[in-house]
Amino acid sequence: MRSILGGLLAAALFVGCGGGNEGGAEVPLPEGEVSAQAICDSQYIIKYYDKTYTTVLGTMQCECGASPVYTGALTLYPKRYNQGTCP
Repeated sequence: MRSILGGLLAAALFVGCGGGNEGGAEVPLPEGEVSAQAICDSQYIIKYYDKTYTTVLGTMQCECGASPVYTGALTLYPKRYNQGTCP
């Protein structure tokens, strides 16, 4: 009996704290972030800096028709550098 009540309590807390997304609405990604299924539609590189924008800590590179390539750490301080358009 205790395990049933414990399971119900855990489920209620999970849903009550935002654990469920039954509405079907997608949560938007912050600017500069890309979902795992993304395919690049232009050529660019995003460099991720420290908060003073003096040191690059990571990058995300996009080339036409390919998945983004990540290196290093993604920070809250991105700068996007366009490198061209796709044919």
